[in-house]
Amino acid sequence: MFNNRQGKVRIKNVILIGIAAICLIVGVILLLIDPIKNMRRQKVTDDMMESIVEESQATFVVKSSGNEVNGEDVEYYYGEEEYGSSPADYDTIVAQLPEEVVLTALGTISIPSVDIEIPLWDSATLVSLRYGAGRLEGTCEPGQEGNMTVLGHRMRAEGKLFHSLGEVKIGDKIEISCIDGNHYTYIVDKIYDSVNPGDLDQYIDIDDGTGKQITLVTCTPLGVATHRLLVVGHIQE
Repeated sequence: MFNNRQGKVRIKNVILIGIAAICLIVGVILLLIDPIKNMRRQKVTDDMMESIVEESQATFVVKSSGNEVNGEDVEYYYGEEEYGSSPADYDTIVAQLPEEVVLTALGTISIPSVDIEIPLWDSATLVSLRYGAGRLEGTCEPGQEGNMTVLGHRMRAEGKLFHSLGEVKIGDKIEISCIDGNHYTYIVDKIYDSVNPGDLDQYIDIDDGTGKQITLVTCTPLGVATHRLLVVGHIQE
């Protein structure tokens, strides 16, 4: 009787240890999913950046799935899918994506004061914003009169995409280096710390401001993304 009871206790302990081990393994896997995904996406972004800078490569073909940004379903402003039309929800956009997407680079965007240097795409779509910043369709081209609106994700990882945009100060430089060799420098002269997403249309219209303007848009607060941070600059003539 005593040995039988001991045997049952041992079996129970083995089962509990097994369950604990499984939970531990699952927990470790869940903890590693985002870092591994971020590393893979960053590697692709770095390779694109190198090709843009060193080879003036303008087009890239990427899969529409596999390198999603954590939280993009709530942070993404829906870019050109929403600009000037009815909003499209995240699930609808994802469902309509082709298997592969062609990204077209305008060049690069950099803010030396906060160590931002990433690809600048000629579109602000769900896929393009995973690998850099994107010009919102309907806003002007770099260096033109009017307002060029550029969207980018506020990544939680330091040094990634627009993570450090909140550290930008009045007087800092926003530099655009285009594929065609042209270079434009905008000087930051206005910062909006907390804009309601529903009010963005008041800030991103092509006729906003005067002269040659750029408006950078990302999410805030960091990791919460209930509002938008806007950094505005102008080319000094």
